[in-house]
Amino acid sequence: MWHGRYYVDLQDKRKRVSVPLGPVEQLTKPEAKRKLRDLLEKSGVNTEAHLLQAINVGKTFEQESAWWRQNKLSLFKPSCQETMGSHIDKYLLPRFGELSIDVVDERKVQEFVADLNRTELAPKSIRNIIGVLKLILGKSRWRDWNLVLPEVPEREQRSFTEDEMRKIINSVTGQWRVLFATMAGTGLRCGEVFGLHVEDLDLASCRISVRRSVWHGQEVTVKTKSGNRTVNIEPALAEMLREHLGGRASGRVFETRNGTPFSKDHVRQKLQSVLNKLGLKRGGLHAFRHGRVSVLQENGVPGDLVKEWIGHSSLRTTSRYTHIRPEFRERVAAEVGLFRPDVGPNGPNLQQNQIL
Repeated sequence: MWHGRYYVDLQDKRKRVSVPLGPVEQLTKPEAKRKLRDLLEKSGVNTEAHLLQAINVGKTFEQESAWWRQNKLSLFKPSCQETMGSHIDKYLLPRFGELSIDVVDERKVQEFVADLNRTELAPKSIRNIIGVLKLILGKSRWRDWNLVLPEVPEREQRSFTEDEMRKIINSVTGQWRVLFATMAGTGLRCGEVFGLHVEDLDLASCRISVRRSVWHGQEVTVKTKSGNRTVNIEPALAEMLREHLGGRASGRVFETRNGTPFSKDHVRQKLQSVLNKLGLKRGGLHAFRHGRVSVLQENGVPGDLVKEWIGHSSLRTTSRYTHIRPEFRERVAAEVGLFRPDVGPNGPNLQQNQIL
């Protein structure tokens, strides 16, 4: 049997290949050589393009993600670094780590989405994971993709009503009472409340300046650019804060017995015990923030001012925090009705057929 032997240039080595060409009884040596030459031409291993492809070694997804983590993710806030880094390590690297970055295409990513959707992951989590993948790949790679992602079901965020917030505040004492009152009366994020210093309070003018946040016990910058803001508060809350400080002129407004910042988990546990005691529906610390926005909106506070106090970048975001109570809807409908008694002399005396 005639055998043709040749080398193929790969990314990091040369591979020796041997292929059978035909029995010696049927082919002469020159014929076997011509057959090998034809085979090489069809495979393209002798072309310049093949050589350039072998020389220009493509990066793997693992290498690209390592570069992105070091040079881009490191510039994100610590909370984002933790969450996105977890997505990379737990989901992206096991799936794409060893692949060349050039072969991570729409088809492979769509298959990845379908596999994630078969797990217990929430649709929102799947979308977040794909969002990190897109950041690593770069927009030029996925700009023309048409991925189908799982729909995120609309779920009503828990929002404390004005009455519920009063009950929560009045059911606790000491620092807890002032802490919950501050969250309810300002709508600050819990980390922003934990990061307040005494010098951030101008109680004579009833104003609080938001300059920092607390994350995992560390003081960090606020979540967004709009988070740096001044929030006006009511005199009653200013007086509560003044009594709580007891003349202190420095340090954190709220802190543990050891002098460390409050943690989200610790305060959330306290809130849940209060809700259970009061027989109220469970809710997280963010329910104070949603409740504050709803109270401001129901009382006709201009949307731009609500957005400014809450620290949102757009009114669209603020609207998602607004929860209109059924009784408020009914009252407004009655007050602005066409046939209410105060619209004129004919208002209360309209006949049924005229209304129809």
